[in-house]
Amino acid sequence: MSKSKILVTASTGNIGIPLSKALHKKGIPFTAATRDAEKAFERFGFVTETVSLDFKNPEGFPAALKDVNTLFLCGPSATPGAEKLLEPLVEQSLTSGVNKFVFIASYPNITEMIENSGQDYTFLRANFFMQNFELYQTEDIRVRNQLFLPTGKGKAPYIDTHDIGQVAAEVIENPSKFSKRTLYLTGSQSMDLHEAAAVFSTVLGREITHREPDDATYRKEMEKRGFSTEYIDAMIAVFGKIKKGKVAQTSDTIEQLLGRKPITLKKYIERNKHIFQ
Repeated sequence: MSKSKILVTASTGNIGIPLSKALHKKGIPFTAATRDAEKAFERFGFVTETVSLDFKNPEGFPAALKDVNTLFLCGPSATPGAEKLLEPLVEQSLTSGVNKFVFIASYPNITEMIENSGQDYTFLRANFFMQNFELYQTEDIRVRNQLFLPTGKGKAPYIDTHDIGQVAAEVIENPSKFSKRTLYLTGSQSMDLHEAAAVFSTVLGREITHREPDDATYRKEMEKRGFSTEYIDAMIAVFGKIKKGKVAQTSDTIEQLLGRKPITLKKYIERNKHIFQ
C-alpha cells in the first residue's frame, strides 16, 4: 500500500477521532499520526495507516511528513508552550512539500507562518469546546457539583468537537472549495457558565453551580491542587477571552456545511453522562 498523502496530527484527540472516523466513512485514505497505533485503532474502530509523531521530538518530523501534501494540524491539548512546539513542525512541513494546511487556528504565530508560506490553507476557528468540560472540569462536576473556571459572566457558543471533525473532513475532501478561507465554527447558542451549569443540572439530575471565581481565587485553588504557574497562567489567559466577551459571537457555518444544526450542550452531556456521574 502506498503511503497516504493526508496526515492527521493529534489523531486520537478530541477533534482527531471524529475527523478520522469521518474520513474513513467517506472512503478517504489517511495516515494517523500517533504514538500508539493499537490504541488508535481501538478508538477509531477500524485500522488505518499510522506514523509515529511526537510534537516534542522534531527529529521524527521528516519521516512522518514524507510524501504528505495535506496536513491536518491540531496542537497538543492543555500544553503550555504548544505554539512553540508547532513551529518546527510547520517549518518541516514546508520543507517536505506539504501544500495544504487544515489548521485548528489557536495560535496567531502559526497562522501567520502558514499564510506567509504561499501554500494553501483553511483555518478552522472554534471557541470553547464542549469537551473542555471533560478536560478541565470532570472532578469539579463529579465531586464538587460545580463549574470552576475564571470566565465570569462572559458567554461562549460552546461547540462539540464532533462537529469540528466533520467540518475538517469536508474541507479535506473539497480543498479548493475552502482555499485560503477561515471558517468560524460555533454552537447555535452563546451562554455563560451559569447557564451551562443549569443544563448540567437538568441532565445529571442534581444541582450544578458555577462558582465564578475571579483570577486570584482560581489561581489559589489551582495552586492548591498542584498545577504549575505556567499552566495556571495559560488557563487564565484562555478563559479570560470568554470573560472579556471576545468569543461570544455565533455563526451558522456548521449548519451550512453539514446541513444540520450544531450539536447542543444538552446532547453532548447526555452522550457523556457517564463521565460526569
